[in-house]
Amino acid sequence: MWANFLFAQTIKGKVASDGVALPGVSVLVEGTSNATVTDTEGNFVLNNVAQGANLLFTYVGYKSVSMQADAQSVMQVNMVFEAEKLNEVVIVGYGTSKRKDINGAVSSIKASEIQGKPFTSIDQALVGKAAGVNVTQNSGTPGGGISVQIRGITSINGNEPLYVVDGTPVFADKNNDSFSFSALGGGSGQTKNSALAGLNMSDIESIDILKDASATAIYGANGANGVVLITTKKGKKGKSTVSYETYMGVQQVINFVDVLNLPQYAKYQTKVLELNGEPIPYQYQKPDLLGRGTDWQDELFRNAAMYNHQLSFSGDKDGTRYYSSINYFDQEGVVLNSNFNRMSVRLNVDSDVKPWLKIGNNVSLSRSTQKVVRNDDRGGLVMNSLRQSPELPVRYADGSFAGPVNGLGSSANEATNPIALAEYNNAKNERYKMNGNLFADITLIKGLVYRSELGYDLNFAKSSSFAPAYTLGNVTELLNKSFKQQDQSYYWNIKNYLTYDKSFNDKHNFTLLLGQEAQESRYEYLSGYRSGDFLSSDFPNLNLGDIDTALNGNGSGRWSMTSYISRLNYGFSDRYSLTASMRADASSNFGPNNKWGYFPSLSGGWTVSNEKFFEPLLNTINYFKFRAGYGSVGNQNIPANRYQTILTLTASPFGGSSPTIDNLGNPNIKWESLKSFNAGFDIDVFNSRAKLAVDYYIKNSSDFLTKQINDESNQSALNYYLNTGKIQTKGVDLTLNTRNIDSGNFTWESTVIFSKYKNELTSFQGQGKSLLGKVQFDLYTITRTTEGQPVGQFYGYVTEGLFKNEAELAAGPTQEAGTAVGDIRFKDLNGDGKIDSKDQTNIGSAIPDFTYSFTNNFKYKNFNLSIVLTGSQGNEIYNFTRHYIDGIYPGFGDRYGNVSTRVMNAFEPGVNENTNEPRITLTDPNGNGRISNRFVEDGSYLRVQNVSLSYNLPSTIFEHSIFSYVRFYVNVQNLYTFTKYSGFDPALGNLDQNITLSGIDLGRYPVPRTTSVGVDVRF
Repeated sequence: MWANFLFAQTIKGKVASDGVALPGVSVLVEGTSNATVTDTEGNFVLNNVAQGANLLFTYVGYKSVSMQADAQSVMQVNMVFEAEKLNEVVIVGYGTSKRKDINGAVSSIKASEIQGKPFTSIDQALVGKAAGVNVTQNSGTPGGGISVQIRGITSINGNEPLYVVDGTPVFADKNNDSFSFSALGGGSGQTKNSALAGLNMSDIESIDILKDASATAIYGANGANGVVLITTKKGKKGKSTVSYETYMGVQQVINFVDVLNLPQYAKYQTKVLELNGEPIPYQYQKPDLLGRGTDWQDELFRNAAMYNHQLSFSGDKDGTRYYSSINYFDQEGVVLNSNFNRMSVRLNVDSDVKPWLKIGNNVSLSRSTQKVVRNDDRGGLVMNSLRQSPELPVRYADGSFAGPVNGLGSSANEATNPIALAEYNNAKNERYKMNGNLFADITLIKGLVYRSELGYDLNFAKSSSFAPAYTLGNVTELLNKSFKQQDQSYYWNIKNYLTYDKSFNDKHNFTLLLGQEAQESRYEYLSGYRSGDFLSSDFPNLNLGDIDTALNGNGSGRWSMTSYISRLNYGFSDRYSLTASMRADASSNFGPNNKWGYFPSLSGGWTVSNEKFFEPLLNTINYFKFRAGYGSVGNQNIPANRYQTILTLTASPFGGSSPTIDNLGNPNIKWESLKSFNAGFDIDVFNSRAKLAVDYYIKNSSDFLTKQINDESNQSALNYYLNTGKIQTKGVDLTLNTRNIDSGNFTWESTVIFSKYKNELTSFQGQGKSLLGKVQFDLYTITRTTEGQPVGQFYGYVTEGLFKNEAELAAGPTQEAGTAVGDIRFKDLNGDGKIDSKDQTNIGSAIPDFTYSFTNNFKYKNFNLSIVLTGSQGNEIYNFTRHYIDGIYPGFGDRYGNVSTRVMNAFEPGVNENTNEPRITLTDPNGNGRISNRFVEDGSYLRVQNVSLSYNLPSTIFEHSIFSYVRFYVNVQNLYTFTKYSGFDPALGNLDQNITLSGIDLGRYPVPRTTSVGVDVRF
């Protein structure tokens, strides 16, 4: 005792949470009664503290912290919300629940996990963060589409989840298209955008993902694909805070496709000319003397800048909590003439008007502009950069753009100067968005709260493009073309519900929810097109075009729904828990025969570790809970009024117009159905240093809303919508959190996520009918979805190497009249001695065997290092780009186009026979370019998804200044990808979110590496 007294110390320190001072925190010397509390600035002074003693910091709603006393400096203590404990409050839809009481499959992501990351939209932040959630960018276009699948494939109609922002739904699959280049001629390319690109990342407080039907059934008809609940920041108790956040970054394409440089191209062209019996030009006769020529990829891709600025204010004053922010985000695209920028403001306010009345609002306004270029198409800029000849310059000596001429440069299939096209084709999307809600909570009696809420999501968009007339060598566009479109949509919902909480005898806990909801969505578009002699590209007004070329478009739609909801949560003695819910929806999309859908769920949990018999194991196994649930949800994803016969007016050959049937009504169509079962357990061991969550699930989807597929003998029959088909998906999700090292100033924590699923279309429309996935004006069938197989299987011919000699050719099956030695040998699957359409089969799948992520967080004093690895194993890619650049025949019909370096290893009799690259031909008489497994590649990858290093300045530096928190950081996104795939990026996603076109590379806009530096300052 005397020793402790003689060496007693005075300890000073400050307690905060993410830079915000915490007043009233209890500070206790462990094992003694010596204690104090922090003042209004979070500071504390504690006398008579023995050397080596530990201090315990506790505060209601925050995780307790134990630290060794340090008299050598002012202690800096950071406390976090109970998010890491079982009492964490999780948003579950129409209310909240404690983590320990949740029986369904729910994952949560906190703001600290995505802070300072250079994401354009919130859905990008989900990558590698939750088991069973697969996120891929469909395109690297700034603001472009994201594919998010929760627990695999649910429907053939769409698999994007429902997003709910502060209680207001945002639909990912509706009204998010960008400009389609087909309006100006040619293919459309990717047109889907992220539904969340208009929302500001820095405003996010938490993201909760509901993955199984027992959790999503409360959302009924909109919850079939899972639900992502996004909660934005609110004012918190404590002093008011002013925050400024900024980062700037640079984006780079880090992987290039191998095509020929000029010396290689000269050698290749020499072979092509010799095949055609043409003389060899002088410039090709000594190829090794040539320079490298034009590197079109290097010319098209640029180092692109990214900026983000955010100013926010938050606090609590006299019972009114507020959070307000203004944000500006600007992102250049790595492809020339593409970019995205957004300005947004937010105001979240809630106020305790009376002890029994709380009112509030959350509102966000944003304006975003996006410049898009044509890609994911044979006429896209990326594809052109691969196909154009390295012999052609970007510009001539006079500064004008070069173009292909006879014998120089590619001019077929829309392949011309991609740099010129990037400048000429100017497409812009401008979007305005208002999203939010108003609410009031009225406490009627103790434990009984009535909530009334109005939510809204309003969108207005303008799209425009002007393509000028031009001449680039042999490529001529004779007409100026101008296209404009305006879209407007609005969604609203009204919710009224009662929530009653009651506890009995400290053992029985009830929460009962009863409510009603009404919602409606409307949209309309108006478009116009003209071509002709416009004055200039600066004046693309439609009235300056030729009136005889005018084309107009107009369309609208709406749906509405009324619903009744109920949910009961019951817990007994922190050991047993039960959740039951029921939702009834009536949709305008269905006729009176099937207007109503009913969606029940039931889940239960048993916390074994709270049983008396488990007490001897608690020192090792700190927490152990079994969970199981079953639920039903629906899908109404169908155009309005399809249960009715719809007529449309079309031009008559006799003049005027006449009505024709646009839709043949089916009064019996009804909801798609998803019934799912989930079972799992949660276990914490070794003082919660390791936490494991495992879930197994079975999903059975049925009654898909799809059009009748006509028999081949009756293709002219009228199509109509019907309910048909079943998909079964089985899978397992695993999440392991470990605290590997926790010693004083250094901590190391890890998270491992593993997900695996299999699906099968168990039935469809019978009679061998299939869903076909087609690309390039529907000329090429890439996938087939048929009974007994997974969704979206690649479909084509199987190759068996090459015919190496005449004997092999004579012994092989009959293929084509022009088949010769050096051609691809295709497998005769049915053994009839010939190769025809009957020899096509499944040749691969984009569905991975499993996906995974590995996150490591290191903290040393004020330094924080985070490393995130993500990966996919066993998925395959159909590299359609290779149809154009593999040199199967020159440039896919264009003899002067560039090709892949693979052609340097092409078969030549007596010269190069030990190869699997087919001979070079002028016309491909064998059909070497047909859809086959030759173009199916292994898409497995391991990616260094993110590396982030940050440093928090010690608060002692600015003790007497206006600053309360300063953080510097550097961040690298998409650092490096380990893969065998020969294209730009193996993480492809779906073409325009079409599940039957997953894993197909059509000249995709690359996803860049982004390096950024930033600072967060709070006052």
